[in-house]
Amino acid sequence: MKKFFILLTILLLVFTSIMILLTGDRTSQRAQLAAFLGKEEPTAQIGGSFALTDATGKAVSDTDFRGRVMMVFFGFTHCPDMCPTTMAAYTKLLSQIDEAKAAQVAPIFISVDPERDTPEVIAKYLANFDKRIIGLTGTLEQVKQAAGVYRAYYAKATGATTANDYMVDHSGYVYLMGKDGVFINAVAYDAGEKELLRQLTEALK
Repeated sequence: MKKFFILLTILLLVFTSIMILLTGDRTSQRAQLAAFLGKEEPTAQIGGSFALTDATGKAVSDTDFRGRVMMVFFGFTHCPDMCPTTMAAYTKLLSQIDEAKAAQVAPIFISVDPERDTPEVIAKYLANFDKRIIGLTGTLEQVKQAAGVYRAYYAKATGATTANDYMVDHSGYVYLMGKDGVFINAVAYDAGEKELLRQLTEALK
């Protein structure tokens, strides 16, 4: 009889695990199963501390943006597509929310090409977009560290004709960070300003 109950318990555990995996939101399946098994779900942390320089040459860090929802995008000023598309989305989005809400947002552009993107170059580039967009750069090590904590990929592309004529491959996500600096979500650059606005509106609630 004891063996029967042990077997029954094991079967129920297996059945419940399968049902958790087959039902519910995909993003919560692992969390549900982990909760059932009494274990913490392992998650990779996205976001963290960084120390960079803004377009005026002022040193800034992630803590300077506490109290605001950060929209963080990694790119470079010579980028032909993802970066201007995202900065245009930032610009349109900022025009669609009132001043009070806009004051609670930190739209950030971090260069992954610090060798060419000096503060002056970034300032000139962002002059084409909304003036509230914050451009950041730094040393090679500072940029590497910032991209690392956000799990953002970047690398010089091959095929440059001169030492100063090259492209940079990079990930294309806007990282939404809460007012406390905690990661909320990553929005693909081509999702459009409507989707970015929707998620930003949720984050501002």
